[in-house]
Amino acid sequence: SSGINAEYGGISQVIDFGSGKGYLPEHIALTSPEVKVVGIDREEVNTVGGLQRNQLMGRLWLPLFKKQNGRSSDFDKSSMNHYRPVTLELKEEHISEDFVSSVSKLSEGFVSPSDSTMLVGLHACGDLTSLLLQTFLKCPQLKSIVAVGCCYHLITQKERTQSYMTDGPHKQTLADPSSIHAYPTSKYLQQSPIYFTRHALNLASQAPERMSTSRSLPAKNLFFRAVFQVLLLDQFDTLPACNVGHSASAAPDFLTYCKAAFKKLKLCDDVTDSVIQSYYERFNDGTIERRLYIFHQLRILLTRVIESLILIDRMLFLHDNEIEPSIHGLFDPVVSPRCYVLVAEKL
Repeated sequence: SSGINAEYGGISQVIDFGSGKGYLPEHIALTSPEVKVVGIDREEVNTVGGLQRNQLMGRLWLPLFKKQNGRSSDFDKSSMNHYRPVTLELKEEHISEDFVSSVSKLSEGFVSPSDSTMLVGLHACGDLTSLLLQTFLKCPQLKSIVAVGCCYHLITQKERTQSYMTDGPHKQTLADPSSIHAYPTSKYLQQSPIYFTRHALNLASQAPERMSTSRSLPAKNLFFRAVFQVLLLDQFDTLPACNVGHSASAAPDFLTYCKAAFKKLKLCDDVTDSVIQSYYERFNDGTIERRLYIFHQLRILLTRVIESLILIDRMLFLHDNEIEPSIHGLFDPVVSPRCYVLVAEKL
């Protein structure tokens, strides 16, 4: 954040989307006091918490600065007032040439409607990154963008006909074909589309480097879930269109796991304990579980492939609009698996 004004050609204000409680915008305001920062989050509890935290930092920062630097004369107290939290959920309807002007009104004139502005998304969940890119292109006051995408399992994809992706418990969130933000956004991938199943998007959100570093096997519930699926297919004629999720992940044994899963799926629990246990004993010979873990580890290797396709689509979209973006490794992937930042600037 330091040196934003100098590095990005006269940027005087930053709009941070998905700002949470304001850790990043507050840091920018403190380290680049010439820059005003609006932190936007869709949850009001976060913006209220961000404002309270900023007020607390206003009381604590000066003694911390003095302790660190041995003096307080260089501290600009006004920098504590260079951050303003705002509540807003970005949607397609907000994308316009007057976007910065709208943010200025929401922040009660805190930022100028006409000054050069940087758009930031450090935790741009799901479709938020695509919406930010669309906004960046549309609004002339937005001169640069820095976005770290995440939560790929939440992205929407343009409507399509493959039934295996749209039916059943693993159906995808589909967008209207005219949607401007839904994947794919680039001309190339719209002409030669590569769509993702729900499983593929979930896989893109995994952390392969973390698994490699920890050298640990997947949780036992991975095996429980696989055996439970066999039980479901054998014992029930129809299955509900929902997922077990993490509701049974803490189960200490297979029987407890199944009970919790039945409850989550709202299935009549007519399967006896002895039948449930028989399924576990049938597969619990060590060999199948070992093969499952090997398969899981091989599958994790595809994480970066799927993530790369999503990132390439976003880069190509900017390229289609005569913007030359770049992608950089920003974080340690073990600490923060979504570690790639997309950077672009209007020349």
